[in-house]
Amino acid sequence: MNKLKNIGRDEEKDDKIKVESTPAADEKQRHKSLTSSKSHWDSSKSAVLGLATGYPRNVYEGFVGSLRATGFAGHIILAIAKDAPSDVVSYLMEQNKSGEWKCLKDYPDYKITWARFLYYSDWLNDCPSCTDGVILTDVRDAFFQRDPFVTAVKRNQVHPLMVFEESPETDTEHWLTDRPVSACRKHKLGKKPMLCSGSVMGSREGILDYIESMEEEFKYWMQRENCRIDIRGDDQSIHNYLYYTNRFKNAVSIPHRQGPIHVVGYQAARIFETAKKEAKDAGIGIRRIFTHDNNWKEWLPRKYSLINTNTGLIVNEDGTPSAQVSSC
Repeated sequence: MNKLKNIGRDEEKDDKIKVESTPAADEKQRHKSLTSSKSHWDSSKSAVLGLATGYPRNVYEGFVGSLRATGFAGHIILAIAKDAPSDVVSYLMEQNKSGEWKCLKDYPDYKITWARFLYYSDWLNDCPSCTDGVILTDVRDAFFQRDPFVTAVKRNQVHPLMVFEESPETDTEHWLTDRPVSACRKHKLGKKPMLCSGSVMGSREGILDYIESMEEEFKYWMQRENCRIDIRGDDQSIHNYLYYTNRFKNAVSIPHRQGPIHVVGYQAARIFETAKKEAKDAGIGIRRIFTHDNNWKEWLPRKYSLINTNTGLIVNEDGTPSAQVSSC
């Protein structure tokens, strides 16, 4: 994989960290301390990080294009495949004024869903100008309607670490969290809000602390046979376990539809399933279920109260546009 760095913004010429002969722990702390605790984030000094391999051009256009359209002028750091299609490379190079590519460090002992957190740590440590807010996010199923860092400041939600609740329709008794955590940690989370591991936000220091906690737990799971569970998404199992056992430093849980990131995954899947059934029963195409009087701005049925019918934007509970919309 290659890393295409800071898409759509000029790269600082002094964007390097001098290597000094300091202990590893001191080095980690030095990288974290490039920013102090802040009550305000400068969006231009913030960063959005994601693993984005194997996608067609339209996915990158939807992610990068929608983020830049909000006015976001900060860092976008993505990893793409070495053999990415030429149209993908050309689009991203057009968006990337500096044209800097880097090879990623290999983590052969980690499956990709875990290794991505270590990549994020590497990228942040290699970006001393990423001093303010940070988002770690999935790419394929995420898009932006407002600058998420500006939104966080406006909502007074500038915290070292923010984790985001999914729809109340699901909780941690779901097999995705209950089964792996029970098998590995012999622990029952009980019925608590499900937290999404695919979209996490915080300060530089808070995010690096978060990644350290995740890595420590990954190592625990790797060393025990009963923790080696062959399912996709067990990073979310660990994410929830660590939060609900108070292993994350200074973490704040943001209720569903009340923050800069709106997690729609579980609810969206249920809406789509219902629409397919309604379309089949009515003998019509599914597109007709998702329109109202041929008005594209009403692309979701009003009964869900998820969009502003005057703009077509997905909204938070208070009616304001959701800054980032993500499946998880």
